[in-house]
Order: sequence, then C-alpha cells, then structure tokens
Amino acid sequence: MKQFMTSSLLFCLVIIAAMYEKGNSQVWNYRNGEPDGPEKWYVKYPHCGGVMQSPIDIVSSQAIYSPALTSLNFSDYLMSKGDNFTLSNRGGRMVQLVYSGTPIYLLGGGLPTAYKLVQLHFHWGANQYLGSEHYMDGKSFPMEVHLVHRQVQLANFSVAQELPYGLAVVGFFFQMSERNNTKYDQLLKYFHNIVKPDTATEVESFQLTDLLPANLDSMDYYRYFGSLTTPPCYESVIWTVSTSYIPISESQINLFRNLQNENLNNFVNGYRPIQDSNHRIVTTTLQDYPSSASLTHIQLHFLLICVFIVALYIY
Repeated sequence: MKQFMTSSLLFCLVIIAAMYEKGNSQVWNYRNGEPDGPEKWYVKYPHCGGVMQSPIDIVSSQAIYSPALTSLNFSDYLMSKGDNFTLSNRGGRMVQLVYSGTPIYLLGGGLPTAYKLVQLHFHWGANQYLGSEHYMDGKSFPMEVHLVHRQVQLANFSVAQELPYGLAVVGFFFQMSERNNTKYDQLLKYFHNIVKPDTATEVESFQLTDLLPANLDSMDYYRYFGSLTTPPCYESVIWTVSTSYIPISESQINLFRNLQNENLNNFVNGYRPIQDSNHRIVTTTLQDYPSSASLTHIQLHFLLICVFIVALYIY
C-alpha cells in the first residue's frame, strides 16, 4: 500500500508540473526562426545568452587528458528495480523519465561531491543524421540521453540548478542499429500512453543500467563546464559526455518521432543548436589523441577554482 501511495503521488506531481508549465511557466520551443525559438531564448531567459552555454561541438584533438578524471561509479543504478518511474511527454518538448525511491548516487569521475539522480530525458531528430545536442568532431547523432543529477547536500533541483556545480549531467549518444535494442522495449512499450503533450504514465521499474552501455565502469568520456540546454539555461552543469554508444533501431526511434508537440504535430528535432565554446577547456580520460597536453590534479583544481570565481562574478 505504501509503495502504491508513493507511486500515485509521484504520478500526480508530474501531471501537476506539466499543467503548471503549460499554463504559467516557460514559453519556448525548438523551432528556429520563431519568436520563442532557440535564437531568441535569451530575450526571456537572459542566462541563455551566457558565455558557458551548452551543448557544444567536442573537438577530440583539442581535448586535454586529465588523470583526475577517474572512472564514474554507476553501481547505485543497479538498485533501481522495485522503485518508482513516471514517463511523461513534457509539453511536447521532451520525453522525461522521473525516478523516485531509494536514492541513486553518481560518484567518482573527478566530481567534487556525490550527485543524486533526478531524472533522465531524451533529445532526437527527424533522421539519423540529426538529433543529438552535443556534436563529436562536427558529427551529430540520431539521439542523445541525459542523466540529470544534483548535489546531494542541496535541498532540491530548483536550488541546485542556480548554483555553480549544482548539477552533473551525463550524456550518451545513440547509434543506429539494424536490430532492436530489446532492453529499451521495457520503456518503449509505454509510449502509446504519452503520445499527446502533457501526458504521463507510470512505468514498471527496471534496472536503469539496461538503458545504458555495458561498459559504464570503464567508459571513456569528455568533461567540460556548461549549462542546461533548455531555458532558463543556468550555467551550473558539470557535463560528462561518454564515448560509448547506445544502439537503437529505426522502428524504435520512430516511436519518439511519432509523439506529438504542443501543436499536435509529430515532435522531431527537439534539440538546441550548438553553442560557442568560448575557448572553454574540454578534458578527457583518453590518452591517445595528438594533443600532448595534460592536466595534473593541482592544475585541474586550480581550473575549477577559476571557473567557480568566474561563475560567481557572472551571477
């Protein structure tokens, strides 16, 4: 009974949040050229015009190897089975899976503290050549998933998103596959319940690692400091972009494309255009790129302090 009440409460909160967003809160879309499109977000949301915006095009040859970037610890992700998930079509702009239950913490990876999982969401395009938010060496991917975490010592997501290093987001690219990724069936089978905007459904729980690459504990990645990729675009995110891909078939990604936006049209191309890196440093766990530069622990610590000072100045 207690689990049922908790699950029902979460479901109601997601619906209320969607209704509030539709009626009161943010007015924006992904359609370039429109008054509320990405090029004009900064008008209503000034942070979207900042100097540390995301996403960016990651240029691998310019990334700096850092020994401080240790392996990320995803072990808590194995404990999600039996907890509560709510899948929603957030205003025809995003598919989001909200988690509640036993806290899931992201550890390691050179992060300054532990980060608690809040939700994960997807960005995709109309074809296999567009859809991801980040680029890799000028290349886009058909879809990208973001795992959003907040600092454990902060009260909630709303507080964390406004503070430097308040959030840690891990991004994974998708690659097209001729075969279905059967592990995604346990999520995709609910998509018929969220076709229309501002709809949500409860999902039978499963291990979140099923949605991610198999080599989580040993994967290589890139790290930089940036922002939320949707308004209000707060520059509070420690970004981790994985080099490990997730396979997905055309028929599976079409389930995302068949969802409806706020105009009841097919929702495609739900991603923010690439932002200027403004000479930000991108570090990596990879050691085999032409760049011979590297960051020691002391240098990385100094860099973090500098970024923190700049962020405080901006705010």
